Amino acid sequence: MVFDLGMPDRIALITGASRGIGLAIAHRLSADGYHVVVTARSADKIADLADQLKAAGRPADAVACDLGDRSSVDDLVAEVRARHGRLDVLVNNAGALPAARVAEDVTRAEWDAVLEVNLSAPWFLACRAKELMGDRGGVIVNVASTAAFYPSRGLVAYNVSKAGVVMLTKVLALEWARHRVRVVGIAPGKIDTDLLAPVVAHAEKKGVALNPQRRVGTGEEVAGLVSYVVSDAAAFVTGSVIPIDGGELLVATSEHGK
Repeated sequence: MVFDLGMPDRIALITGASRGIGLAIAHRLSADGYHVVVTARSADKIADLADQLKAAGRPADAVACDLGDRSSVDDLVAEVRARHGRLDVLVNNAGALPAARVAEDVTRAEWDAVLEVNLSAPWFLACRAKELMGDRGGVIVNVASTAAFYPSRGLVAYNVSKAGVVMLTKVLALEWARHRVRVVGIAPGKIDTDLLAPVVAHAEKKGVALNPQRRVGTGEEVAGLVSYVVSDAAAFVTGSVIPIDGGELLVATSEHGK
């Protein structure tokens, strides 16, 4: 599939866009020429983001959505359909990272809450995005994590949900290649965000090197990878899950969970 980046009205939906990686992706895709639709639970934050982008002469919409609430996700899809009637790119970025707790102490409600946001919502949004992409096709980017590839003590729901995102990416890529829809995963390691701050602090406390580069990554670095993945330059890339982790997976073991 060759995705036409010459269109002036390409629409990109980014979840979890109010901060961290999602915020950086929203700015990058906007700079790349997309009409971005940003969504997150905080209506005020995404409204401010959309206003910033529009003040810079870039088209943007803000739609508040709680991915843990299925009716809210339905409303998001309906709003995108009503406003634009189509979609070219979906970035499933939003995620929930619960407080660390051994598996037997996790409640059913806590388990369901993490899986709903991290796995079920991305599956549902990807399916609806495919419909909105129509015959022209498009690109879906699923943000997984290096946590999909090795176990961590206390993060059973998070690890399982992100491993599920990896397999979701592969299955959808296989099923939808004939529909001109590429599905690509990225697996960030330790990135400088609010979400990962407790994990980074824990690693520093235990004296565990975050990765061979011995630093955290930036949201802008992840956004650069997403910009490539959705571009024509990556037209032959689908079903892959690309780490962006400073080499973390080269040395990762369950010792990270100590």
